[in-house]
Amino acid sequence: MLGVAGRTRFNRLGFGWKWTVGRIMSETRVDRRIGKTRDALAGAIFALIQRDNWNDITIQSICAEANVARASFYAHFASKVGLLDFMLERNLGSMAAQLAGLGGGGPGILDWFAAHVTSDRSRFARIVLAPDAHPALTRFKAIVKVQYAEALARDGIVASEAQLNFIMGGATEMIMDWSKTWRAHRVPALRRDVQAFAAAVLAQPSTLAESAD
Repeated sequence: MLGVAGRTRFNRLGFGWKWTVGRIMSETRVDRRIGKTRDALAGAIFALIQRDNWNDITIQSICAEANVARASFYAHFASKVGLLDFMLERNLGSMAAQLAGLGGGGPGILDWFAAHVTSDRSRFARIVLAPDAHPALTRFKAIVKVQYAEALARDGIVASEAQLNFIMGGATEMIMDWSKTWRAHRVPALRRDVQAFAAAVLAQPSTLAESAD
């Protein structure tokens, strides 16, 4: 039997334990709601990218697609580019695995980059070419560059950071020039031009690429 003091202490401890568990459960529910909202918004922008041009996608259309209030959107993201960056970041791991499994060495990685971005059905086709989507483009190019460098190294080719940046920057500019017309029949020639450009840069001493960077 507990005395009055003992029961009081027990009750206080019990209340504290229940309050702690309740707080943890409440925080867990909040975390789940946050994750659910972000997942809904990421799914919405992914779906809209498949249907609409990037510049036609608005915060309102994203919220309508996700069935989320505008206030909830801004509680998580400052802009559609911020949401886009979040969506891409979640997919970088699977993208890296896909790139690592490609054959063809460095040229194979670079060809995937050109083919993937120029594909109208690609999830990235409309976003990496949008002028206000630079954070997403930066992340996308960064992971491709890493895989490209690793593929070159496996082939015994050591490229400097300047050469890699020059190749990725040049390939992107060539793709952006092509995007002004979006002519599908020009894609094979574009892919050949990207490969030729990369080969020319790699054939130069790294100091030349650095001076051109």
